[in-house]
Amino acid sequence: MKNLADQIIDALGGTTAVAKMVKAPVSTVHSWRKIGIPTSRMAHLELIAEVNGITLPSTEAAA
Repeated sequence: MKNLADQIIDALGGTTAVAKMVKAPVSTVHSWRKIGIPTSRMAHLELIAEVNGITLPSTEAAA
């Protein structure tokens, strides 16, 4: 079963796409799948999703 970080990253197009969106190395975004998405980055991802009309799963436990 996918954790919340996996679901969010996948909803936004995958590891490589998210890395490009936040201008971070792919390895950084890949690590979020195991450690969770940092709060500061989650706010950025929520804004990206909103602007692009993407509905993300609940983000309460993303970090």
